[in-house]
Amino acid sequence: MVGGSLAGLSAANWLAATGWRVEVLERASEPLEDRGAGIVLHPSTSRFLTEEQGLPLDDFSVGVEHLRYVGADGSVVAQSDSRLRFAAYGALYRSLRQSLDDRSARYTHAAHVVAVHGNGPVVEVSLADGRHRRAELVVGADGVHSTIRRVMLPEIRPEVAGYVAWRGVLDEETLPERAHLPLTGAITYTILENSHILTYPIRTATGRMLRNWVWYRNLSAPGELDDLLVDREGERHSLSVPAGAVRREHVESLLAVADQTLPQPIAALVGMTEEPFVQVIVDCTPPRMVFGRICLLGDAAFVARPHAAAGTAKGAEEAWLLSQALADPATAADPGEALGTWERQVLELGAALVARSRRAGERAQYEGTWEVGEPLPFGLRASGDSEY
Repeated sequence: MVGGSLAGLSAANWLAATGWRVEVLERASEPLEDRGAGIVLHPSTSRFLTEEQGLPLDDFSVGVEHLRYVGADGSVVAQSDSRLRFAAYGALYRSLRQSLDDRSARYTHAAHVVAVHGNGPVVEVSLADGRHRRAELVVGADGVHSTIRRVMLPEIRPEVAGYVAWRGVLDEETLPERAHLPLTGAITYTILENSHILTYPIRTATGRMLRNWVWYRNLSAPGELDDLLVDREGERHSLSVPAGAVRREHVESLLAVADQTLPQPIAALVGMTEEPFVQVIVDCTPPRMVFGRICLLGDAAFVARPHAAAGTAKGAEEAWLLSQALADPATAADPGEALGTWERQVLELGAALVARSRRAGERAQYEGTWEVGEPLPFGLRASGDSEY
């Protein structure tokens, strides 16, 4: 398993549960950190933790009762029932990592994969420090910047959508009083001209309740993106600048625009966030996901814009389907045949999700056709299937 984030951990756990000996090769030298990113939970994402581990949903997520649209004056202009649930990255990572450790699977840090070779029944993985691994199956779950994708499909690159997501989190206990009425117990949306912002609660691995917000803003001026991606130390990032590294002038500009354009309760939420961070919105549509005994999974394959809130769910579903295909008695003797069956399923799944997410983004950021009060496009296979 190349890559030890959520998609890689999901695949490692499902494969270990079906009898495979698994090693996860993670480039980072330390356990991956929760940078405050909130995740819309999906039954595919929680399946392993609830069905295999028996964990209650409330142990790692929080639900809401309402979807609310907040108008320019800060009032609730539309409300409907919601059965969505949300989790912090760190809570999911910790639970999946603990499950893998309990199965005595290997999770190797500081394992920077630089190459993968093999067209037969054995694949060799080369690490930057000269070490090598040999395996019957290599799963590339190494994210948007996937080395495995670059090796197998060098012509495929994530495509920039033309806008970014500013994100941040705030402890719910510190929310200003005027923000409680529209935000409490809800996911909220505010539709702006060529922009939109949403907020929802998340529960951390230690049980703290945070309020997560995501504000999509278009890029307009030439060179704007390149400038935004240069951090406080002068280092240029590729697709995101983490919390604490975004240059102060960019943060101050964001806060000024928030004061001018956002409803007061939402502007207060953004303004009280100490270190917002920024992510470039991209999508990616590979033509293949299987190359002999090598496959791509999660964001190493299809990358969907966040508007369907199903990127993590896609990786988890691909992981489960992979374990099912490899455990099928009809193909168990031939992993290559199993991978072919799996690829047909996940190519269709990924292409449909990318197209639906792209359409939602175009409507919100450019066409202005996302209407106040309409249902959210959240879902893996169809809008609405993320609800519990």
